[in-house]
Amino acid sequence: MAKILVVDDQDDLRTMMLKALEGEGHQTIEADNGLSALTLAKNYRPDLIISDVVMDSGSGFMLGEWLRDDPDTTEIPLILITGLAKEAGAWKSDPSVVYITKPFGIRELVSTVTRTLTPKAK
Repeated sequence: MAKILVVDDQDDLRTMMLKALEGEGHQTIEADNGLSALTLAKNYRPDLIISDVVMDSGSGFMLGEWLRDDPDTTEIPLILITGLAKEAGAWKSDPSVVYITKPFGIRELVSTVTRTLTPKAK
C-alpha cells in the first residue's frame, strides 16, 4: 500500500484520518503544519500528501507551492482539505491538486485517496 503524509493542526481530525488510512493498509506519517510537512516530504518521499489548508507555520496552499518548487517533491500528489468556500478561487490555482471539502466522512477520504493514487490511463 501507499505511504501517506497527513498534515493537520487539529489533533483529533489528523488522528481520525491516520486511523482510517492505516485501516486501509497504508503507512502513515504525520505533521501538524506545512513547514514540518515539507521536511518530512523531502526525507520520506511519501506517495501522497493530504493537508489541511488553514494552518499556522505554512498553509496547505503554501505547502503545495513549496512542493512544486522542489524537484524532489514536485511529483507527489496533493489532496487539500478545506472548509473554505469554492468562491475563494483557490480551486482554480492548481488543477493538479485534489480537494475535499469539510465536513467529510471516512468513505469520502478513502475513495478520494484511492482515486488519487490510481494511475490514469494514457
